[in-house]
Amino acid sequence: MSSSLVFLLGAVVMAALGSALLWLLSRPKNRTADPDEFRRTLRNMSRHSRTGFHSRSAVRVIGRVEADDDGEEPT
Repeated sequence: MSSSLVFLLGAVVMAALGSALLWLLSRPKNRTADPDEFRRTLRNMSRHSRTGFHSRSAVRVIGRVEADDDGEEPT
């Protein structure tokens, strides 16, 4: 076998082993019995984050500041 083919096969094997290791380490430790628990958690989190006087998009519009006669903004 040529050295490039051995290098390619080694890279494929290392990628597969890395993917399997990442999957094993990142999967949830315990599965929940309720499939809608994640949806309820997200809804509760979004309800608590909407406090204050912000709109739903949380964009605050400020009026236009007029410049002085010399072109500088007022302080």
